[in-house]
Amino acid sequence: MSEPPSLWDQLPGAVPAYGEFVAHRVHADPDVLLAVDHESVPHLLVAHAAKSDVRDDRSRGIRVVSHPLRVEGRPQAPFIDVISTDPASRQMFQLVTTEIVKAVRTGIAPADAVESTLARWRRFWASVPEAGLTLDQIRGLFGELWFLRFWLMPRDVMHVNHWRGPEGARHDFQWPGHAVESKATNSVRGHVHRINGVDQLTPPDGGTLHVFSLRVRDEPSSMNSLVALIEQVRDAVAGKPALADRFDLGLARAGYSPAHADRYREPRFFITDERLYRVGDGFPRLSKESFVHGLPPGIERVEYDLNLEAADAFCVSRRPEELPAELVAAP
Repeated sequence: MSEPPSLWDQLPGAVPAYGEFVAHRVHADPDVLLAVDHESVPHLLVAHAAKSDVRDDRSRGIRVVSHPLRVEGRPQAPFIDVISTDPASRQMFQLVTTEIVKAVRTGIAPADAVESTLARWRRFWASVPEAGLTLDQIRGLFGELWFLRFWLMPRDVMHVNHWRGPEGARHDFQWPGHAVESKATNSVRGHVHRINGVDQLTPPDGGTLHVFSLRVRDEPSSMNSLVALIEQVRDAVAGKPALADRFDLGLARAGYSPAHADRYREPRFFITDERLYRVGDGFPRLSKESFVHGLPPGIERVEYDLNLEAADAFCVSRRPEELPAELVAAP
């Protein structure tokens, strides 16, 4: 599947005279223009109210200033000027400014759109390793977000607050007295997952633990990708800035960055099966209680493969509509 053209592909290729811009309007009321100056440096120009507070800002490869400009012979008016300052970071600049344009198009005030978008991207710059996610990590994050988007958020978008895996929590989703551990696999043998440690399938104290198992098949023609799923969650929380910020923080902590989005669009997944299990007595797992005298000396970590085909008696739902009542009601 070919990728949609960049917003910046619409910019004319001409080079203007000194002190002028060649520009292309991508939004009106307020005016938003893509532009290049006489040195072929790209700018995003966003009209704003003179009384609004715009701070000069410098981020990685980006500078923000405010100054009056004359557009198409009209009287001078104040504009926010977002400038690319590093040719090596032009792709990043295009991604950031495209997000600013999207924010303005949704009705966010220009100064707020610029400030909030840059703040969000700083979070990714500070938290995400350059190498990005491995294929296994992409699949695992996809599984967590699939459960969030299609099992929890249709009940209440505030369930985003309970996504705790990226914070280093023992379980991926946590509520008082309840937890869900999410797993995704492309195993041809069924719902087979790697379990990391003897505590991962231990219920919270005095509470219940469910295991969500998503089985996928790698399929290039599928519409399901990590990027598409992230965009769906973002759309669902677009009207709740605090919730959107929390989601983006979770993505950054999980190792995701929009800078790598092109690479994350390629692994595409066909959903073959999804199940939710309730961990109870007899559920196949290892725990600390499995070792009467504790882990043998010198054994620091236990990992094992779990085949949930042997746990069919513990399966409580195979569709989001069958989500257990205690999770539906969780605030």
